[in-house]
Amino acid sequence: MIASLLDDIYDAYGTFQELQQFTHALERWDENCIEGLPTYMKVCYKALMDIYRDIEQRISKDHNPYAIHYAKEAVHSFLSYIL
Repeated sequence: MIASLLDDIYDAYGTFQELQQFTHALERWDENCIEGLPTYMKVCYKALMDIYRDIEQRISKDHNPYAIHYAKEAVHSFLSYIL
């Protein structure tokens, strides 16, 4: 679902400048980057951050703190694929 949403943003909705900002925000994986994004990207970015924060909390209970790093890297790999 996340991949489909990101793909739609890149293929159908974002302007070149917006997509540059969005890509930069995703590469940094920092909620402070949300301020420069258009409203529809803010919603997506915040949801993505919330989902991964929840995953990270669940994973940390299993004593596997490095697993979330691989999940974030998968998003970065997907970005390089759709760009």
